[in-house]
Amino acid sequence: MTNTHDPSPFVKFGCVRSVDTFHNWKIMAEAMCIFTIIGSVIATVISFAICRVSRRGTPTDTAPRRLLVPLCKCNMVPVLLMKFTVLVLVGIITFSTNKYCSCVQNSLGLDDEVVGRNACPAAREWFEMVRVFLFMLAFDVFVPIVLFFCILKSRASRRLFRNVRPQREKAAEDDYRWWQRCCQTCCECSSLMTCYMFGGQRITAARYVDVAIALTAFFEDRGALDIVPSDVAAALVCLMTIQRQKQIDCRNELLKEGGGIYAKDKKFFGKLWSTMKVSKVNSRRQQQKLLSMDIESGISKQNDEPKVSGSKQQHFEEAVDKQSLSDCEQRDEVESNDLLQTHTSSSNNLTDEELADVLAMLNSSDNEILSNVRFNEERQDGEMTFRPTVRRKLDAENSFDRQVLSEGARYCRVALAAYSWMMYLWTSRCIGCCELSAITLCELCMCRPRYCRSRDHIKGDNLCAWKQTSVLKTLGIEERDFLFANFRNAVNVCPYIVLVDRRCRNILIVIRGTLSFEDMISDVTINPDPLDEVGEEFGFDGIGEFCHRGMLEAAKYVHDDMEARKVLHNAFEDHPEFNLRIMGHSLGAGVAAVLGLMMRKEYPQLRCLCFSPPGCVFTERTAKESKEYIWAYVLHNDIIPRLSYQSLANLRNDVIEMIARIKVPKHKVFAKNMR
Repeated sequence: MTNTHDPSPFVKFGCVRSVDTFHNWKIMAEAMCIFTIIGSVIATVISFAICRVSRRGTPTDTAPRRLLVPLCKCNMVPVLLMKFTVLVLVGIITFSTNKYCSCVQNSLGLDDEVVGRNACPAAREWFEMVRVFLFMLAFDVFVPIVLFFCILKSRASRRLFRNVRPQREKAAEDDYRWWQRCCQTCCECSSLMTCYMFGGQRITAARYVDVAIALTAFFEDRGALDIVPSDVAAALVCLMTIQRQKQIDCRNELLKEGGGIYAKDKKFFGKLWSTMKVSKVNSRRQQQKLLSMDIESGISKQNDEPKVSGSKQQHFEEAVDKQSLSDCEQRDEVESNDLLQTHTSSSNNLTDEELADVLAMLNSSDNEILSNVRFNEERQDGEMTFRPTVRRKLDAENSFDRQVLSEGARYCRVALAAYSWMMYLWTSRCIGCCELSAITLCELCMCRPRYCRSRDHIKGDNLCAWKQTSVLKTLGIEERDFLFANFRNAVNVCPYIVLVDRRCRNILIVIRGTLSFEDMISDVTINPDPLDEVGEEFGFDGIGEFCHRGMLEAAKYVHDDMEARKVLHNAFEDHPEFNLRIMGHSLGAGVAAVLGLMMRKEYPQLRCLCFSPPGCVFTERTAKESKEYIWAYVLHNDIIPRLSYQSLANLRNDVIEMIARIKVPKHKVFAKNMR
């Protein structure tokens, strides 16, 4: 046989009815190829036209894009039908060709290589491209068809219930159910893709109710909005540009002769004057230290073996010993209230000379004082403005600042250790899993695994006790300092650990932050709960105050669980002179703040260390009153401490307003701001 295939010998085998039939199939295949090329060109032209028309107009001026709807309909129906026709033809031809080639192979007893080279195209390499094209075309056809029928079904169901319920009630209920389905589907799919490593398998449909209500209320527009994600992106880009420009204008106004419009703000200039005094004192101290170091180095060069008198030597040793003591060991020497007054004191009653000095420093060329000024956003009658505020730098010579930094540095690792083995594997990526596995194997070989010992003080750990082991390994503490842990996790139920810090004489309650999908549901359960009854129960003024519902429920769970097991009672029975520290990160920080409010009356000396706490825990009065015992640590521009319902609502309103103000096409907005 030659490459010019003659089908006549195979008519008698039944592989093809006649020679004319074979040629008809061949002509149909060639016509299908031409039809496919023409259809591809038409689809490309329509897609290009859609791209061109989409670039016209603005987010609110849709008239220049009026051709977009018919183009999309043309792309959805005629082009889709043409693709479906091509798919059917390609499928039939591919199936018939494979059937014919199998018949030829069986009739002649040839292998695939000979058949592909001489008899049939189905075994050739280029025919594999046809199969790939068939698969891609099927995907390109069936996905839009499924989406099209889903849209039709949704519209049909809306029309069915439109006559039964009032329009407003129908819209609210539809939005509520839509958000509930979206949240549930998202959590279930994410849990499945992560093999339930981050929970999610125990979340029931009822747990999404509060989340759906909150999201429905937040995004309620009463049918007034018709925007797409690209509109939101363009508005955010413009909003960032405007905020940056307003900050520059605020800075230029402050640097005007006489302080500009901020010259009457005595409080601001009083804080600025206090910062200048502290800066001058620190620079003077630094110069004195450098001078003393130069003098000591000069004396050491003159005397190879310097002698120190007994009284001076004793005074020097006492100074060194006191300097070597940690701040937690010196905490009894300084009262926190006195330190707080030192920290917050500032002079608001400036004389004319002092005000002139501040203005002269601002207008000088060596403007170091401006590095202490921040420009914070404020709202005046719903309008976004910026005002200068003084950013106070922490001072190593200040006892309060030193204590805040020392406790934060000491207990930040403790707050992160509550994430147990996941955080340990993340921080020790190469050897973390091997270390935990080796510890488990060693205990098995020694016939004393953790799960064979008394486990009354550990709840919710896995069989290998990796959670407790990772905490002990991360903190480098002994097992006797691990008093209690409840690692159980659910919606509004946060895992927590109770530890002993013998060096600083503290009992530590460590609450884990957001790690699982249950924690995410607790985060979004943002509806405020009143603190009236909670205040009556725990002895604080909660009248007219509100709190984050998810964090309040989690704090109640931690408190009730510790009370039922008498964890703190037993801990302070063994260590009566110790103080209480409550700490957490992210969601755990918010729960720690609420728990500290609840336990403040019973433990007056407690202190809460909140690392990146959410900005929506308390209302304003309770938040201000909690400054006495809550220390919050925020890392630069971390977004979590700045998140609240009000801040998100302001962002939403600013984005909607910015969409209405955009007067150029969106692609020009992106092109100008991406340079």
